[in-house]
Amino acid sequence: MTTRRRPRSRWLSSAAACACAVTLAAAAAPEQPEALQPPARDVQIDFRELGVGSPLELRGVEGIAGVPLGIRLDEVATAATLHLRYTYSPALLPDLSHLRIRVNDEVIAAVPLDHEHAGVEVEREIPIDPAYFSDFNRLRFDLIGHYTRECEDPAHSSLWATISTGSRLDLRLRPLPLAPDLALLPAPFFDRRDNKRLDLPVLLPAKPSKELLRSAGVVASWFGVLAGYRGAHFPVSLDTLPDGHALVFATNAERPSGLDLPAVQAPTLSMLRNPQQPQAMLLVVQGADAAQLALAAEALVLGQAALSGPQTTVQKVELGQRRPAYDAPNWVRADRPVKLGELVDDPTDLQAHGHAPAPVRVNLRLPPDLLFWDRGIPLDLYYRYTPPAVRGNSMLSLSLNDQLIRSYALREAPTPGQDGNLLDGVLGDGSIVDHRRLEIPAFAIGSDNQLQFQYAIEYDKQGLCRGTFTDLLRAGIDADSTIDISSFAHYTALPDLALFANAGYPFTTYADLAETAVVLPDAPGAHDLETMLFLLGRMGRITGAPALRVRIADSHDLASLHDADLLVIGRGRNGDLLSQWGHELSLTIEDAKRQFRNAPVPPSMKANALQPDPHRAAERSVSLRTTGHLAAFLAFESPLRPGRSVVALVANTVPAQDALIEALDSPGMIRDIRGDTAIVREHEVASFASERPYYVGDLSLWRRIWFHLARHPGLLLLLALVAGFLSAFGIYGYLRRRAETRLRAE
Repeated sequence: MTTRRRPRSRWLSSAAACACAVTLAAAAAPEQPEALQPPARDVQIDFRELGVGSPLELRGVEGIAGVPLGIRLDEVATAATLHLRYTYSPALLPDLSHLRIRVNDEVIAAVPLDHEHAGVEVEREIPIDPAYFSDFNRLRFDLIGHYTRECEDPAHSSLWATISTGSRLDLRLRPLPLAPDLALLPAPFFDRRDNKRLDLPVLLPAKPSKELLRSAGVVASWFGVLAGYRGAHFPVSLDTLPDGHALVFATNAERPSGLDLPAVQAPTLSMLRNPQQPQAMLLVVQGADAAQLALAAEALVLGQAALSGPQTTVQKVELGQRRPAYDAPNWVRADRPVKLGELVDDPTDLQAHGHAPAPVRVNLRLPPDLLFWDRGIPLDLYYRYTPPAVRGNSMLSLSLNDQLIRSYALREAPTPGQDGNLLDGVLGDGSIVDHRRLEIPAFAIGSDNQLQFQYAIEYDKQGLCRGTFTDLLRAGIDADSTIDISSFAHYTALPDLALFANAGYPFTTYADLAETAVVLPDAPGAHDLETMLFLLGRMGRITGAPALRVRIADSHDLASLHDADLLVIGRGRNGDLLSQWGHELSLTIEDAKRQFRNAPVPPSMKANALQPDPHRAAERSVSLRTTGHLAAFLAFESPLRPGRSVVALVANTVPAQDALIEALDSPGMIRDIRGDTAIVREHEVASFASERPYYVGDLSLWRRIWFHLARHPGLLLLLALVAGFLSAFGIYGYLRRRAETRLRAE
């Protein structure tokens, strides 16, 4: 292994700049005696936690792969060790080949690839100087590989190395004291440098009112927006101050007894030190009453960028008009063609380089109720690439969710005197621009999609020792390429738990949840409230907008909920809303008592999931009394108004309720949630369909008739025959009358 180099002066300057920024943020923090300073913590972060879903493949003479790593604003790395697990080709020459490791472009090690360990997994510990780390970091691996001393093929199959997802980083992190300052928001409660799941405790009064819970839900949805792909959980403490950073909600009449808060006369936002852990912060959202508390929560969500100082009072908040349907920031707009450049965070995400670059990925979250019945989504695609030297197998492949849609051959450069594309070389770089119009087929489309553009440019091989190799090839997708869903109607069949689990539908139809009511048990516990906050945070993650107009209700508010879709959280207690509707549900859970009515049929056993269960009239029923944990998702049409929907999360114990959250958080479990009943037991999901479908959306009468007739080909054939006979009789009668008129005239 090569000798580890000391940091360069520019990195020392960068580290000093980061330290200065943290020092300024902590300037007002009182000095703590060394004995009272919080201890450093040791963490182990494997590559899977850093977003590496599969082993890193390094191929060719210069295979490259990278892993991102962030370090929180309130922590600094004081020691670091890389535990590397890797395998490499036995064909590599040890004196010419090695694995180069960099942190933020600084080489920290060159690992030799000897014959003794070739072909088997090798584990190696590599110390890293913590001075190399900043807030956002990238760990990079370069394979410098050679298999012969003579002329070699740079893309030879023997040039490979693989880095296992079991590799990890061991870090020692020392907490940094921060001054209570709202200008730090959303840090330290959410830190975008931290790529782990957000776990943010929430402190509430012992018996919070529905109005106070609504304010907590609005803020939780905002943190869900910020957390994004990481996900967010909100453990709830009633009256007991939690450890670490936490959110606090209070009014003058409702204050947690575990924290001494003064009364306020105006909507107030404060950042305080946690009395139990001075290095941790509390974000306190307060108001003299529930109305002022709502203003404080809305000001935090809408005006966070303008906050500063340890405390701020709110003068006024105007929410403006309601958001229209389907305008969620995370969704593709449905009112006009959308450029692919609008769907990526950085235009460079649409660029690629090299002969076999990583695919260009564009996330495509669509409104879940779009009707892709008779056609696909139009895509107007422009793409540019460095022309291959010779005609061959170079191509661009377009996939959706890893399913191949179309492949296009890449043209070589036009020869002198040959007519080329009018767009060729328009920027003077010699590249070729091609244009394609295509349709993405409906069978491949879901609510959460990813477009993948994979370039493959063949090497120019002219024989042994005559081939040329260069890594200067460039390719990209034009940011002005467009995708257009504006011509599709919104129309779908419910109940469908798959739409709820993957897209929050029908609640996310309005990004601010203007037509959603969360219905809690009449006496909610901490876990019921934790489930509510998790669901609202998840809705924010899906839409990209906070739930500023959500309603919180219980079973006494049904008279005012006819105009809302209901998200019900229940524990099967007597008197709760689900117990009132129990005679209409296919499954009821009440402590140890369970009952199936019209025992559900698995969707795979039905010829058509949209057709009524042919055995439904049998009125099957099974009643059980047993111990153990059981939880379920239920979906059905609202008994309060036709066309409105209810999705219920019901569990008989606290661990069962936690299992519902785990199911929505687990990619492996969420794909099994479908139908109208999904039962969760021991990390497994069993889904069923028993309810007759009802349709929601806006579809013209003529298209609605054809849509439903198309699902019954036998009926369509019968109607066609009837229409044919009626037309024939009509034509026959008309011709008969014409003939009789002519004969009388003669």
